Amino acid sequence: MSTSKRFKPDYTCLERLPNELFVEIFGYLTGVDATYAFSQLNYRFQQLLLNYVNIFDFQSVSKLKFDYITKHHDIQQWQSLCLSNNDQTPGQIRLFSQLYSPLQYLSQLQVLSLINIESKLIEEYFSPLISYDQLISLTIGNICGENMQSLELPSLKRLVINACKHTDWIMNFSHLEKLEFTIKYNCFHGRNPVTLPTTLTQLKIFYIEENDGNDIRTCLRQLSQLTKLILYDKGSRSPLPNGKIWEEIIQSCLPYLKIFQFCFPFQSYHSTSNDMKDVIASFSTPFYLYEKSWFIRCDIDCRYSTGGTLYSLPFAFKEMPINITSFDTSLSTLNANDIDKIKYNSYEKVKTLLFNEKCRMPDQGFLSTYVKQLILKTALPTNWYFTLTNLHHVEFRRTLHMTSLDFAQFLLNSPQLHSLILPISVLMKLTDKFTNNTVCDLLSRQIQSLTISRYFSDEYELGDVSVRLLTSLVRIFNKSCKHLSLAISANPNTILPILRRMKQLRSLHIRYNPWSRSSINNNPISWIEHAPTIIHNSDFIHVTDDCHYYIWFGNQL
Repeated sequence: MSTSKRFKPDYTCLERLPNELFVEIFGYLTGVDATYAFSQLNYRFQQLLLNYVNIFDFQSVSKLKFDYITKHHDIQQWQSLCLSNNDQTPGQIRLFSQLYSPLQYLSQLQVLSLINIESKLIEEYFSPLISYDQLISLTIGNICGENMQSLELPSLKRLVINACKHTDWIMNFSHLEKLEFTIKYNCFHGRNPVTLPTTLTQLKIFYIEENDGNDIRTCLRQLSQLTKLILYDKGSRSPLPNGKIWEEIIQSCLPYLKIFQFCFPFQSYHSTSNDMKDVIASFSTPFYLYEKSWFIRCDIDCRYSTGGTLYSLPFAFKEMPINITSFDTSLSTLNANDIDKIKYNSYEKVKTLLFNEKCRMPDQGFLSTYVKQLILKTALPTNWYFTLTNLHHVEFRRTLHMTSLDFAQFLLNSPQLHSLILPISVLMKLTDKFTNNTVCDLLSRQIQSLTISRYFSDEYELGDVSVRLLTSLVRIFNKSCKHLSLAISANPNTILPILRRMKQLRSLHIRYNPWSRSSINNNPISWIEHAPTIIHNSDFIHVTDDCHYYIWFGNQL
């Protein structure tokens, strides 16, 4: 018997597989990927997509995919939608509203997220919300409460906002249970005390203690239904934490509280070692240790002043500040013999490390493999290079003492690194003014997103680049860079032809200076007129009143 007859291949046709299997496969994919992979194959797959794929998150999605999905799926069947105006998807929220009316296409949504929405678009998306009677969860950022109209959302149970303290507009959300509130401090209208709906059962606040600590504690006394409270102090000069204050509030006003998680950085120039003992003791009462089983760790640095961070265990936040030079002096209320020590002494949620101090390696409970983002305000000790091997993003906020040789070693040990934010002066130092071939070659191969930031800026501001330096940037980063953001003061007819060499670009963000001597006729109209030198009909151009120029390219997957 011939081999071909004995071993007849058994092929399974994809069409013969049951619908239930494809529905399960869709569950392992994002809505965008599932639709992009299976749409337009045949009628059966198209109906499966329409009936079972209804969650769409367009953060970091290319415009080519965005266009394809919105054209080949029924938007009015969607249950969850996330749109974003980050630098990878500039103008996405505006583009969607131009193509599809929020009132007509989105009223059936249960979940809506609008990340970094422009203030001019808030009313366009917010006004129709009154008809969104199925909306359960809403995420919206960068808003001023003074400009928000008060309305009722009868089904809304979860709200995530980045907004000023003017919160009157959310007080009519009569069924709101969960709130995540990041207080926005660059708004002049949010000077009133914080007020929140008394229906809340879960509350998470990012705030600055020295500005709003007392107001927040006053507000919490009115939220008697809370079962979960999470507090993250984003300040740098906060006073020493006091566990007795929180114990009194919880015992007298928050009878149902089960979970209390926090991160309290502090700095005091006049505190003594006895003061720190009092801080630890205030979180070591029977209420904390036995009644609630809430444990803390305090990382302390006493070189020039008493500074550090006190936080609940396990660490509950994605970003962890490093405010000390060594973890050797850290203290904890967790008993060394506690059988649950491994469970409590955990940092697995930490995805971002913020280095405010040059710190040696942490203790054994810290697993650096979870860390994907690094923010540096000071130099990074070289022993960290060999542990932070899963980094995706690094941001330099200061001029650091790192040589090009050290940076080359850092890049070699971070093969997943693909995103950089740094001032042009730091980049020049790390590359020896773009002459270090090893570093330049590594950057050319790895970096897909590059943002030139403003020197010494903790906020997101773009840094200026000359035409000469832009030419050097293009030479190094044209191979792999998909997202480029910078500020420049030259004419668009000079800049845009240089950028044509960036063949992989998906998005471009330029802040231009209309008052620069070198930028004659540098205005929005001029930028739009010269855009055809690098764009196509599928690209989306957006120019703002505050001199920001965006292109979301539609010809890159």
